[in-house]
Amino acid sequence: MDMRISQARRHLAGGHAEGRSEVISMLRSMPLLKGLQARTLELLAQEATRLRYEREEIVFRRGSVPTGLFFVLEGSIKLLALEPDGREKVIELFTEKRFFGEIGVFRLSRYRAWTQAVRSTELLHVPSDALRQAVREDHELSLRMLSEVSGRVQALIESISQTAPLLAYKRVAAYLIEQDGIGDVQPGWVHLAAPKYTIASMLNMSSEALSRALRKLRDAGMIEGGGRTIRILDYKGLSALLNT
Repeated sequence: MDMRISQARRHLAGGHAEGRSEVISMLRSMPLLKGLQARTLELLAQEATRLRYEREEIVFRRGSVPTGLFFVLEGSIKLLALEPDGREKVIELFTEKRFFGEIGVFRLSRYRAWTQAVRSTELLHVPSDALRQAVREDHELSLRMLSEVSGRVQALIESISQTAPLLAYKRVAAYLIEQDGIGDVQPGWVHLAAPKYTIASMLNMSSEALSRALRKLRDAGMIEGGGRTIRILDYKGLSALLNT
């Protein structure tokens, strides 16, 4: 078991009702768990622990044994794998109120990728046994997890299909549409959850290619802004790019 998780459990041993209530409240706020029966939330909260990671700190390593499911309370986490030439490749970003780590839990196999904090991040860890028990008892939770994981697979398939250099601006357009209004921003706005070099890696392009693609979309009057916050001016125009 991860030392940090073990220490957190010892700290919470014989936990107070007040702490358990707070954890249940956190779980209830997660889109995956909203509206589920109280028994399910109580089961997930029994040995759940809050963990904090600083920027670039590893959450779990490639080859490590899965310990449970992680919910992002604050910050963001990147999922990484190695490219054939040995470089790190960002596969996915998990932002606030998303979860990760489920594949190893259900496959009962060691992780084949690793995760790292993009910035100072707080997580809620639900042990594997509690998660599997909750899934066995609550079919609604099972269906929600299956739907979420299926959506991720579909997104990865689409990402793989858009690898040609000439499609760089289309990949960026698709990403902006996907991220529209996520988090604490209003619809029509996108806040990049990680530095641009991380976003570029996830989109299978260089930082320079990402900058060129954003500039192309700005010049076309489809977006504005050049930092971490981008405003979508022409949603229909962005969407039309994906069909050309």
